[in-house]
Amino acid sequence: MIHKIKALYDEGNGLKIRAIARQLGLSRNTVRKYLRMDEAAIEVKQSHRERRKQLDAYRDYIVTLLRQFPNLSAAKVLYKL
Repeated sequence: MIHKIKALYDEGNGLKIRAIARQLGLSRNTVRKYLRMDEAAIEVKQSHRERRKQLDAYRDYIVTLLRQFPNLSAAKVLYKL
């Protein structure tokens, strides 16, 4: 997304900030923030690590339950945990 914004802006020769924001569905402040970022900040922003989810330990059990009982509600799955 950040590289797309920078490509659309093209150092002032491309679209204006307002047009980029409208086209991508972002706020103008977000577009400005991304345009001000240097390459190091972009790398840090894009290399976020994936966090562990609390239900990861129960994933296989939940998948098995839902395959056996496809109409099982989320409340009943939680109750069975």
